[in-house]
Amino acid sequence: MMLMSLLLVLSLERLITKDSHWHIETYATKYRQLLVNNKWLTEDSSSAYLYVSMLLPPIILGVIEYWLLGAFLTFIEQSLVLFICVGCPALRATYKCFLNAADRGDLQACSMYTDQLGHCGTPNESDGTATTEGKSFGQHLTWLNYQHYAAVMLWFIAFGAPGALFYSLSRSTTEAMCGKNHPLKESAGRLMFALDYIPVRITAFGMLMMGHFSRALPEWLKHALQFDISAYDVLTKISSKAEMLTPEEREAQAKNAAVEPKVLVKLAKRNVIFLLVITSALTLIGSLA
Repeated sequence: MMLMSLLLVLSLERLITKDSHWHIETYATKYRQLLVNNKWLTEDSSSAYLYVSMLLPPIILGVIEYWLLGAFLTFIEQSLVLFICVGCPALRATYKCFLNAADRGDLQACSMYTDQLGHCGTPNESDGTATTEGKSFGQHLTWLNYQHYAAVMLWFIAFGAPGALFYSLSRSTTEAMCGKNHPLKESAGRLMFALDYIPVRITAFGMLMMGHFSRALPEWLKHALQFDISAYDVLTKISSKAEMLTPEEREAQAKNAAVEPKVLVKLAKRNVIFLLVITSALTLIGSLA
């Protein structure tokens, strides 16, 4: 069932342009507003309130699946939840705008779109802009592709729709708190560090399998058990080793800023196929339902 849901949702996500009603951000924002209006989650709340509020919707969803829905209705519900959680229309739009700016040779616009992607790092590492972090558009794109596709898929494979919902809701809340410099920002960051620790290393392993294995493997082994490095750094460092630009591509990159992002996007797409192949194998041997 999980494999069928993944194949169905990923196919539809590529074919259909989703509006805001089909994306988790809409419902995550309404849920946070509900928590704030009822004073269940305020700036004075403890970290425990944050963690419980993130777990509550997935737990309710899991109870509904277990007690109320049969196999067929569960398949429909899981596919629907996964479709809402996976992907990012805003990211896709920014990527298209970046490619258009690169084709025009508008480097200033390319820099603007790179900053527009942003990234919520720790207070000592980032102010949320790409320029401060010194990362390229392609590296940011790799990270956001992981957050909106690979990580959601892995949480779905591990825990079904409740897992995908938990990760997506936590990610959205962390980004919202980072943007507003919320007092619970660090607590949300610790939650995401825990949620990303294993998935980001699985994703990075997939990238080295689909890219330059011998060049990326030492980097993956170096960070495999490290707890003092962010998931963002793990992924971007390993992906840059797994798919380095050729001399011809580096020469083309000097003229067209879209070369590196296109190369890394191809790597990310191959990684998604790798995850689907592994999921298929686990399904065939009976490890997944």
